[in-house]
Amino acid sequence: MPISTASAAPAPQVHNLKTNALTEPLGIAAGAPRLSWQLDSDRRGAAQTRYQVRVATSASKLQHPDAWDSGVVRSDRSVEVEYAGSALKPYTQYFWSVRVWDENGRATRWSDPATFETAQLKPADWSGQWIGANSQPGAEWTDYTVDADVTVTKDALGVFFRGRGGIGYMWQLNSVDGAKLRPHVRQVGGGYVVLGEIPLSIDLSQKHHLRITVAGQSITTWIDGTQVDQRERSDHNAPGIVGFRTNGAESGVVHNLVVTNAAGKKLVDTAFAPGDQTFPDGTVLPTGDLQVKGNTDLWLPGPPLPVFRRTVTVPAGKKVVRARMYAAAQGIYELSLNGNKVGNQQLAPGWTDYRLRIQSQTYDVTRQLRPGQNVLGAEVAPGWFAGNVAMFGSQKYGSDTALTAQLRVTYSDGTTDVVGTDQTWQTAPGAVRVADLLNGESYDARRTPAEWSPALLRPSATAQLIPQADQPVRVTQTLSAKAIASPTPGKYLYDLGQNMVGVARVKLTGQPGQTVTIRYGEVLNPDGTLYTDNLRGAKATDHYTFATDQPETYQPRFTFHGFRYVELSAPADAVTGVVMGTDSPQTTTFHTNSALVNQLHSNIVWGQRGNFLSIPTDTPARDERMGWTGDINVFARTAVYNLDSQAFLTKWLQDLRDSQAADGSYPSVAPTVPNSFDGGLGNAGWADAGVNVPWTLWQAYGDTNVIRTHYASMARYVDYLASHSPGLIRGGGDYGDWLNLDDPTPGDLIGTAFMAKGARQLSQMAAAIGNSADETKYRKLYDDVRAAWIARFVAADGKVGSDSQTGYILGFTNDLIPDVTKSGEHFANTILRRDTHLSTGFLGVDGLLPVLTKVGRSDLAYKLLQNTSYPSWGYEIGKGATTVWERWNSINPDGTFNDVGMNSFNHYAYGAVGEWMYRTLAGVSAAEPGYRKILIAPQPGAGITRSDFTLETPYGQVVSNWKITARGFQLEVTVPANTTAIIRLPDSTGDLNVAAGTYRFEGRAG
Repeated sequence: MPISTASAAPAPQVHNLKTNALTEPLGIAAGAPRLSWQLDSDRRGAAQTRYQVRVATSASKLQHPDAWDSGVVRSDRSVEVEYAGSALKPYTQYFWSVRVWDENGRATRWSDPATFETAQLKPADWSGQWIGANSQPGAEWTDYTVDADVTVTKDALGVFFRGRGGIGYMWQLNSVDGAKLRPHVRQVGGGYVVLGEIPLSIDLSQKHHLRITVAGQSITTWIDGTQVDQRERSDHNAPGIVGFRTNGAESGVVHNLVVTNAAGKKLVDTAFAPGDQTFPDGTVLPTGDLQVKGNTDLWLPGPPLPVFRRTVTVPAGKKVVRARMYAAAQGIYELSLNGNKVGNQQLAPGWTDYRLRIQSQTYDVTRQLRPGQNVLGAEVAPGWFAGNVAMFGSQKYGSDTALTAQLRVTYSDGTTDVVGTDQTWQTAPGAVRVADLLNGESYDARRTPAEWSPALLRPSATAQLIPQADQPVRVTQTLSAKAIASPTPGKYLYDLGQNMVGVARVKLTGQPGQTVTIRYGEVLNPDGTLYTDNLRGAKATDHYTFATDQPETYQPRFTFHGFRYVELSAPADAVTGVVMGTDSPQTTTFHTNSALVNQLHSNIVWGQRGNFLSIPTDTPARDERMGWTGDINVFARTAVYNLDSQAFLTKWLQDLRDSQAADGSYPSVAPTVPNSFDGGLGNAGWADAGVNVPWTLWQAYGDTNVIRTHYASMARYVDYLASHSPGLIRGGGDYGDWLNLDDPTPGDLIGTAFMAKGARQLSQMAAAIGNSADETKYRKLYDDVRAAWIARFVAADGKVGSDSQTGYILGFTNDLIPDVTKSGEHFANTILRRDTHLSTGFLGVDGLLPVLTKVGRSDLAYKLLQNTSYPSWGYEIGKGATTVWERWNSINPDGTFNDVGMNSFNHYAYGAVGEWMYRTLAGVSAAEPGYRKILIAPQPGAGITRSDFTLETPYGQVVSNWKITARGFQLEVTVPANTTAIIRLPDSTGDLNVAAGTYRFEGRAG
């Protein structure tokens, strides 16, 4: 019963105004903005009964708004109120304010004004052209001879020549089933055509001298001085560079390389001494020689990354009232103004399918602009556009990077100047020699841009521009590293104490021209050395070359890594972990009496922060980092607790729609990798994210706009499932219950359960937007699929499918189980027969503890939560985990590492247990979408005697703090203004309904 009362408080005030779920966004896209606000009051029962919104083009006009006055609207709605004023204009700042009337009819004062700004609303609004720099090889790279001593250490080693834009010739030395030379042509899109096989009577595992001469259309090959092939080819006649290639298990060593052109000039001449930087993305062994292995396309780098500049003048006598930079790139970019960085974004414009959509960003540069002459600057790196994407190589969207930008300066006299990118901009090679998101960055501090020349015009991509709609990637935190012992002479190790995503900022002292190598890893080997085998093809290595003998500080800008440990080839004065990720506000605090549970919560949050970087990735460390739909499908309901994920996941749903197939099926990754990988279409538990994620956003934020925007896509998908599932039994697809522990679940059981889930969720969303016909249609589909699932998979004694944990979880989660008691006992037995341990893979983990609670076995749920023996979350923590692992046994009980081919130490899927921790242990969930009504119903269990929990909802902060003392169970709650709550105590047989306010309850412990 409640035992305290709140004192009287003044009338509520309005605060925390947001537009499109963002605080004062710059550069919103076309369409009616959605406005939200909160009531600031701790008075019991504080609620809104009416509101009035005013929107104007200046703060002074809010008294008589020139854009919109809603009038007094009788409504309690304070979230996602759609703007209904005059048509918005591009590049315009709008001010808005709101007042409300409380439950007693008292009006608040007008809120402090908030702002939003439009960017371009259609392509014709954009002024900048697309510019770039010449990055292609010159004529000296047309006819030349390649000389190299090479050793094939496993299967094959390829040599690229006349490579340009990712295409060219590739001559492969292959030892599989006998030594042979296999000439290839690499085509647009990355495919290969084999031109033949020339048998070789040599042992390729020994060192051999390879010579390839290309002269016009003639290509002649010698091995150890003997000509073995000569052919005429006209596929690639233009100038092109050299490189090396391996794939899969292939590996080789290049001992030296000399490239001499037809004029006798040596274009490359290296013996690959230790520290050699001829191929910065390559691996030079400590004893020398270039090692090539795994999925590697190793090209000789072109010119350093281009920098761009243009001078602009602010006229004398003119006062600047507002200045904005708008920019986008094919690649990733950074802007500067008068030598200082513009904005605080990282890795802009982020990852989208650049063929369809490129995000533009808006920056406020009013304070950076000065009277008289100013210098605009920019740098562009390959990023996702032209750099390596996952394990599929580079140049997936194009080979030439490009920048578009415009500066718009508004003066006090009402005039505006616009300066856009065009051929009046100049370009020069910069100090960043190479940059790749997977391999790292190489920076030469000795270089300063010189030899400026006019920028090149690139083909326009303005039609693909759309203003970024979610929070950008930013630096969100920094961590100090401590030096630890290194067993390798000449290598210096630093520990940040936390597996994180970002880069290392290092302060070092060296000699001019000296290069320091910076390597990253998530864990250490048992001998204390840096463990990097699980990174696969990702080099995750930065290089810095000193300009002086004084202390210098370096922070990479065009890459990111997943790491806890940093290894340097020289001692550092300081090492700082620069944490990066999409800058979504953290919305949850959670603390219990259990150090293990607290650490698990920390691991979940850190995993989410690191993997929410432009898209929801599967791992930030190895050569993958793709938007796997299965991972976010199971994690979404945890994600919306921990971070404000509304804008971020709404953006990703656009990525998913961009990737949807013509038949309605969704891929298993979004964005897909062009001409390379979609992960498979319609996979059960993966593709279903296309329905579950928008449903989750609706539940968490009350957002029906995401339903309307995504509705046609969802309906196509669910209709696709129904039409491709004979007898309403759906196949399981390619992945099943991924990484389960010897507890497989039939694929058609999984697939059919997810079809039922999608049909029911779509029915509910149809009802939310008033589509009663579809509500009925998809509810009937759910009922029919449920009947088919029961008939196929539920035995008379209540056993489900193969008697796997995940089979029961999917059945109970989607209300497919006809006899809860019988099947609940069988489910509990799947836990008990494993000595109270889990065996689920990805598709069962999110429902594991919730279903145990549902069948009355929260005792087992609490046991699983707090287990420390393998397999369990506590086992990972016992092995030093500070983020959630990809596998339950990424480190085996004997201390060895699991399969290097797929073994991430930062992979959020198994962190989906968080939703149960917050909903059931802490006791907070949405009784109505968006937390308009809140359910506070903690269910304590053995080992946990205290829980303190807060959640920032669209209406304000919810608090649920409980503890068990000698007096029994005590609960303190705060219900935000303009909401109500249902309070359900552990020992209660009924619910208590309360209005906004703070309350304290006592009862029996359960």
